[in-house]
Amino acid sequence: MKKKMILLLLAGMFFANTNVLADKFLGHFCWQVFNSEGQPYWVYQFGVYEKEGGHLVLYGSVDYGANGISASHGNAVIVGGNIKMTLVSSDYEDGDGIVWSETFTAILNGSTLNGEWNALGLETSDGLNVDTVFQKGSISLTACL
Repeated sequence: MKKKMILLLLAGMFFANTNVLADKFLGHFCWQVFNSEGQPYWVYQFGVYEKEGGHLVLYGSVDYGANGISASHGNAVIVGGNIKMTLVSSDYEDGDGIVWSETFTAILNGSTLNGEWNALGLETSDGLNVDTVFQKGSISLTACL
């Protein structure tokens, strides 16, 4: 009986607090990614949500132009006047049979949402020979299309 009362009390507390599962939708954000020479690489498009404690969650896609669109997601945290963002993307490219996975990290200026990025990726076409790819450059907030 005591266990049932405690469970009922906890369930009541959970459902009484309507913010337990609530996220604050901040909007759709897009970033153009440039390589270290300033040439455009790809575009991220995310729906951004704020969680309690100032954590940000990003759900969306990465558009590689001719290579297509892949799912992407990540999170970010505000540190001082900057935003540290980590994104993960992975896909299989039908045309050349390459499977790839990438972890992308950026430090954005908190007022402009522009900054610098680094990415570490793995690529393989046979599962046996895996290439490591390191890239870096700049990232700029852009209008979502």
